[in-house]
Amino acid sequence: MGQPTNISSPPAVLFSGLFGGVCWVVGLNFLYDLLPLYLILLITTCAFTAVCAAVAALALSFMTRRDREKQDAAEHAARHDNLTGLKNRAELFRLLEESLEHSNRNNTVLGVLFLDLDRFKAINDSMGHDAGDELLRSVANRLRSSVRSTDIVARLGGDEFVVLCRDLISADSVEAAARQIQKQFKDPVDLNGRDHLVSTSIGVAIAGGNDDRDADELLRDADAAMYRAKRTRSGYAIFDEAHRLRVLNRLDIERELVEALDKGQLIVYYQPIVDTSSQSLYAFEALIRWNHPEQGIVGPGYFLDVAEEAGMMSDIGEMVLREACAQAAVWNHISPAARNVKMSVNLAEQQLIDSQFPRKVGEVLKWSGLDPQQLVLEITENVIVEHLAGLTSLRELENMGIYLAIDDFGTGQSGLSYIKQFDMVSTIKIDQAFVRDMRSGDADRAIIEAVVAMAGALDLRVVAEGVEFEDQKAQLNALGIDHMQGYLFNSPVSPESIDPKVWFPDRVEAREVGLSSDEVKQGFARAAKQSTD
Repeated sequence: MGQPTNISSPPAVLFSGLFGGVCWVVGLNFLYDLLPLYLILLITTCAFTAVCAAVAALALSFMTRRDREKQDAAEHAARHDNLTGLKNRAELFRLLEESLEHSNRNNTVLGVLFLDLDRFKAINDSMGHDAGDELLRSVANRLRSSVRSTDIVARLGGDEFVVLCRDLISADSVEAAARQIQKQFKDPVDLNGRDHLVSTSIGVAIAGGNDDRDADELLRDADAAMYRAKRTRSGYAIFDEAHRLRVLNRLDIERELVEALDKGQLIVYYQPIVDTSSQSLYAFEALIRWNHPEQGIVGPGYFLDVAEEAGMMSDIGEMVLREACAQAAVWNHISPAARNVKMSVNLAEQQLIDSQFPRKVGEVLKWSGLDPQQLVLEITENVIVEHLAGLTSLRELENMGIYLAIDDFGTGQSGLSYIKQFDMVSTIKIDQAFVRDMRSGDADRAIIEAVVAMAGALDLRVVAEGVEFEDQKAQLNALGIDHMQGYLFNSPVSPESIDPKVWFPDRVEAREVGLSSDEVKQGFARAAKQSTD
């Protein structure tokens, strides 16, 4: 059955006008014989005026309704995300404020679930933005189907989503909602005819009655919990009071870190990488330290995570690169043998995604006078996989003569299928976790053996990290690994602790005299002690 005609639509008004006009002409034939002419003219004038008024009223009604529809469409667009149709950021904050007031007034529980897709950037970079958009729409549909009709689903931006669970009786219901959402991500997503498994990390913040947090603070807490879930790979994490204290502490560290960078409190230490086959120094790895005004020298575990979240890693990484290249150039000037020792510097995620980074590295090398072939840049495999577009920058760096290394190999999610894309890499560094655990089990030893075999087939150098004991060194040598770093040889030391004349002996002389690993280690220790004394 067709839709009924709208009497206020233009076709209906036109039809009604024509029909009335025909009826009036026919009626005049009868009225002309029955009434005087002046009465006929008077009636005609009144009827015409009435018809005009009706047409004007209908036209005004149509224009008003059309303007209202345009206004409604504009308001909808202002409150919803164009890609997914979900509530947008502005509408989310408005509804979150209302929900907090309602929760406090009625003593109900409000849950805020902050979702971030895992490895979305890898899919977006490798398959294109159209596939990324299709994935976001699919995620939006799954979220809609996994929550109650009274809950709110919003897209905060990028691959971040927020779910508001309102009018709940207990906090357990919020946790149940998080588990229900996770179930929706067990099935693969069809992108360009291929199935892709997509997971999500969920941060949960719960507000009960009389909660004094506002919308910004509640969302911030859920965001913080999401980062913890992503780091621990636990699926979801709940923000609690202990977590709140950690967040406040991180905010303090962030504030102090900004000041530390401005005041030059961030310094660079250097840990040797030893070639055990020739018993000589192969390279130094530049490692960041914080000369804290109250705590003294603190390691990167205290502040690097905070620096990443605060977006400071690009500045810190550039500072380390500049300091390391300058220091290597100074050693080269003092001792010609230092030119045979490479300088290894860690590359941060924010640096890799900066298209201008190769140019910046070139400027640092030109400024310091360091040979590009003396520089090694280390990047973790997770960062490479999540930013495949950064391979272009890595190729530019390789073309400049710079060596590239994959750090912490084996702990990431690249898998062997990605290794063939890393053809610009010359070195693989085995994570210290495998070296440490190879003493207690055969599984880690087997993994190292497989990595060595793969590296040999691809003509890659292997460096073992975290070597602390002689039996570890012996096992690694037996597996064909000669390059190592760790406390067995030396801890990271300040540049002032390194005497170039002691640390950079001629390599040929070192091989000729046949230094043992103990003698190399003792020599490093003596050099460090003499310089500090």
